[in-house]
Amino acid sequence: MNVFAESVDSIIPKVKEWRRHLHEYPEASFEEFETTEYIIEQIKDLPGVTYERVAATGVVARLSGDKPGPTIALRADIDALRMPEESGVPFTSKRPGIMHACGHDTHTAMLLGAVHVLAENKKNVSGSFVFIFQAAEEYFPGGAKELVQKGVMDGVDAIIGQHAAPQYSVGHIGVREGYMTANSDCFGITIQGSGGHGSAPENCLDPIPVAAQLVTALQQIVSRQIPAKETAVLTVTQLHAGTADNVIPDTAVIRGTVRTYSEKNRQLIADHIQHIAQAYADAFGMTAVCEYQTGYNFLYNTPEYTRELVAAANELYGPDTVIEMDPGMGGEDFSQYLTKAPGCFYFVGMGNDKLGYTYPTHSTKFRIDENAFSIGINIMLNSAMKFQQLVKNIKKEK
Repeated sequence: MNVFAESVDSIIPKVKEWRRHLHEYPEASFEEFETTEYIIEQIKDLPGVTYERVAATGVVARLSGDKPGPTIALRADIDALRMPEESGVPFTSKRPGIMHACGHDTHTAMLLGAVHVLAENKKNVSGSFVFIFQAAEEYFPGGAKELVQKGVMDGVDAIIGQHAAPQYSVGHIGVREGYMTANSDCFGITIQGSGGHGSAPENCLDPIPVAAQLVTALQQIVSRQIPAKETAVLTVTQLHAGTADNVIPDTAVIRGTVRTYSEKNRQLIADHIQHIAQAYADAFGMTAVCEYQTGYNFLYNTPEYTRELVAAANELYGPDTVIEMDPGMGGEDFSQYLTKAPGCFYFVGMGNDKLGYTYPTHSTKFRIDENAFSIGINIMLNSAMKFQQLVKNIKKEK
């Protein structure tokens, strides 16, 4: 039985209003100052709800029910991407070059809805809740790391996170036990040569041919160093060199990303990038300066908690609701929270083929079907109830 159904239905108009405001006024990672104030404005007068600004941006709110019980955290990210918007929605971003193209506006609005629903039902709710409105999921080192370091997860028994998913139609969620997202790192290589006139390359140390060969060599790290049964990705995403047609530049810069599922492969690839870059540079009398930035760790959904979330979704919306996902190579700093407590991260279907809402996240034309909001909130809240019971059962067994 969904004890929150009526409250969720009544808050949906506000959820849409919040989401559209956030979409219209997006802010990039670590710059979400107005977004933070807007979130506070929506929760500051709710009975029983307290809040604090643990970091420069973002909000952590708390609520205790009238009955004792475990503490469950619910997390939403609040930042937007630095990119133009071409979605065509009437509430298009009013800030050129910044867009909520990953659905973080929907995550924030749904979590605001969950706060309101739980505050309204406080007398019938057990345990405590931590509502994490987290900054900077899109940009390393991410906002979750600082919150964890500052103790936001202290005393939390389990955590839930959700993400908009245009690849699934409204009425479905995607989830899996175990690995969900990968270690996501970045690298950079600067080849230092000696430039000069394009008509006399023999008088120069041209970094461009070295960089071009290096791009090809880097692609062989995964295919020749990583076992075929294991998953890894190395992608070169940037190559910068030169300023004029007849000038050989001094430097060429390569940048890219690495995705893995083990620390062993993560380190192996980092070491090989350094070794190969230096070897190619040495062969042509140049130098290579490498940087490797460790980003988010892989996200591993706790199996028993994932099964409880799946059970909640099936009970609410039927056995065809849940789609078992394959492990993805994307990155997600929700993984930081899972180092402190068990939990589950899942994807809420927000696509609609008939309306043309099929563009992926990070697309300038990204759009979502707001009919998914009640599903996301209901699954989040009912899963939280099941998580509380699971925590109790586990503690009894101990």
